[in-house]
Amino acid sequence: MLSAGERVLIKWGQMSVTAARIPDLKSIELPYLLRVYGVTEEMFDEIVDDEDTKAELIDGVLIVHSPASVEHDDVVTFIAGLLSFYAGRKRLGLVVGASNALTRLKVGRRVAPEVFFVSQAKVPSPLPKQLEGAPDLVVEVLSPSNRGYDLGEKRAVYRAAGVAEIWFVDSTTRAVVLDRRHGESYASETFTDGRVTSEVIAGFWLNVSWLWSPARPDPLSCLDEILGRT
Repeated sequence: MLSAGERVLIKWGQMSVTAARIPDLKSIELPYLLRVYGVTEEMFDEIVDDEDTKAELIDGVLIVHSPASVEHDDVVTFIAGLLSFYAGRKRLGLVVGASNALTRLKVGRRVAPEVFFVSQAKVPSPLPKQLEGAPDLVVEVLSPSNRGYDLGEKRAVYRAAGVAEIWFVDSTTRAVVLDRRHGESYASETFTDGRVTSEVIAGFWLNVSWLWSPARPDPLSCLDEILGRT
């Protein structure tokens, strides 16, 4: 461990940050979730200049995520694709997924949902570098490094921002946990089989079994089923 007052320069690709009192870099193993305290929005803009790095800012804490596994990214891409094709077909709004795109929920809170949806009336034109305000729906795919963070701090900031639906996809328990906003409160429901239906994206649903199949079904066939074309 570094002694008090010692500082070290940490680099990930094009991103670098100087931080005090952190573990020796040789002790950091994958997967990791690194926190750096005392970071302002101005510092965040200077530090996070690499689009390949997933970093977030919550109330002065910079959170840097380890690279996702192939399995994790495969689930994210599958869900993002279905949501994007469906929302596009119905002209319901914008879906952003399988990227590190940021949304600024409020001053000092910038998060990078793995997938998020913004209804058509709220889609800015031209599209900005980052979204201002809360998305209508977010999806987070849990992994060993982010599980506690996503279900704890990140869930809390999503709820505080008023995100209407928050989906947590958990490969460990093979379940989808769905938080829905009703007025000023949230109700949570866990799905281990059958359909998970969105109230935000009218008519959209997802069969939980699609996510855990050894050979995941063809996304276009799934989309046809969602659209009632099979």
